[in-house]
Amino acid sequence: MAAENPIEEAKAVVERHEVLVREENLDGIVANAADDVVVLAPDVPLVEGKAAFREFYSGLLAMGKWDFGHDYAGAEVVGNMVVAHGLARGTLTPADGDVSSFANNFLLTFRKEADGKYRFWRVAFASSGADT
Repeated sequence: MAAENPIEEAKAVVERHEVLVREENLDGIVANAADDVVVLAPDVPLVEGKAAFREFYSGLLAMGKWDFGHDYAGAEVVGNMVVAHGLARGTLTPADGDVSSFANNFLLTFRKEADGKYRFWRVAFASSGADT
């Protein structure tokens, strides 16, 4: 059996998240979040709890097709948590087909839950201002 690697486990949550968003699988997206998840995002009220997280992602998915990936600048294990930061880049294609690019700085904190799985616990992102 392979040794536990919390950082790789947390990054696997992000990889699943990217796929689930592309597939527009809202239930899967929400399953990757802790019950007391908090999201700090630009231009929206603070998202607190799983029900608000579901509503937040439902709104994002309604905007169109998302395709993105995460580039990590660093990650650390802190007790039963993993904190990772970096830059997410991608595109949003709304129904009208007018594709727009984005680049967001991210700070993600994953917490190991009672079932042994890491889930999003604290999520913050903001535009990087980078040319995508």
